[in-house]
Amino acid sequence: MTLANDPSLDVGAAGLRVDVLRRRARDLAIAAALMTAAGVPFFVLGHDAAGFACVVGAAAGLAVRELARAERGQLLTRLVAAGADAVHRDVAVFSARLVSEARRARLARGLEVAASAGKQGLHEYTHVRPDRAYDVRGDLLRLAGAFRDPAQPVAPRSAALCRRMLCEASVSPLYNPQIFEAELRGLLSEIEAGFDLER
Repeated sequence: MTLANDPSLDVGAAGLRVDVLRRRARDLAIAAALMTAAGVPFFVLGHDAAGFACVVGAAAGLAVRELARAERGQLLTRLVAAGADAVHRDVAVFSARLVSEARRARLARGLEVAASAGKQGLHEYTHVRPDRAYDVRGDLLRLAGAFRDPAQPVAPRSAALCRRMLCEASVSPLYNPQIFEAELRGLLSEIEAGFDLER
């Protein structure tokens, strides 16, 4: 299965990459702060062009930092979805965050948006395949309710699989027509297994 079984994930290499991305994000934040601080004297002395160059450099550094953080978040999600929580301390921490009330509410909203694509009628501005969402609309809404209910325990792996299904269009059977439709039902069953819901 595309998301539940990720053959392209090398757990050992991914753990090392998590460290690299954390350091990169930290270093870029420090560099941006230093460039901003360096720009202040230029503005004070009336060298606006030099000050502006420092500010632009700091902004570019922060933008690259956000890319590193996004890649790290995606990698951590893949590791949790693969059940590799014990491979790295950061994975265990991220695993706990995935099932926080705020993250669960976000996943519930995403599932509800996906389910709305399954309503009959014309849909604009959606990337979810309406035909696929229509077939599993009830499942999506049931899972949304479970994620929204803080009294309902959920396994971090289920939250990670749900996040990947909603956020990684290229590997999600909810978005990608190249992935067999049957994989969507299997993936939803995997997510649901983390709640052990009664049908």
